[in-house]
Amino acid sequence: MWFSLKLAQKKGLLRKGFINSIDIALSMNRKEFLKKSAQSCILCCGAIAGFGSAFGYPDDGGKKLSADLGKRMLDGAKSPDWRRAEKSLSWIRNMVDQLDIQLDEETKIKLLNGCGRSCFIFAVGVADERKPSFEQAEAYIDSLEKNGFQVERGDEMTIIHYGWQGKQSPQGLSAREGYCLCPIVEVDTPELSHSFCNCSAGYVKEIIERSTGRVVKRVEVLESIKRGGKDCRFRVELNNG
Repeated sequence: MWFSLKLAQKKGLLRKGFINSIDIALSMNRKEFLKKSAQSCILCCGAIAGFGSAFGYPDDGGKKLSADLGKRMLDGAKSPDWRRAEKSLSWIRNMVDQLDIQLDEETKIKLLNGCGRSCFIFAVGVADERKPSFEQAEAYIDSLEKNGFQVERGDEMTIIHYGWQGKQSPQGLSAREGYCLCPIVEVDTPELSHSFCNCSAGYVKEIIERSTGRVVKRVEVLESIKRGGKDCRFRVELNNG
């Protein structure tokens, strides 16, 4: 190879400086060559590090960058919203099925009523400490009657036949069009037990109690879209005291 390079130099194909560089490299012993190569490498790494600091990269061995990259990788590994919603609905179906199996009717209804109350609080907020006066409660019941709700007044209890009457959900879905106003149901979900409608009964219970300041003894589901009805109607037993 060396003779080929010399021949190329004679023919003017290679510059003399290039051949001299090769002469120097060949005359240098291996130990010295490796030493100089290592020094050059260190200088190059130092220069790169300097440029990194100049351009704002963290001068901490990459720890901050690694932590940020790790966080982004973990965030990317999380389940998408649609998958979490799908899993949540499956869990709710299984839970209500277990309520049907494990609990008596009264306990099951009471528990689901409590879930409905919590749902109302989540949507509207905690009730005001000031309760409506007797006159305000009576005015509210009168307004229900004027708006088409059946009201049966007794000495100790008032029965109100409450319903959504074609109300719309915040997303614009209407009960008149066959949509359940509960965002968990909305359209038909045949796998979900009909017992789930007792959650809406608890929602109604909280509405009436807040509006009257009186205790609702019981809310019965008379009809629901989930159960194949044209609307959701409830029989509310309201104490007069």
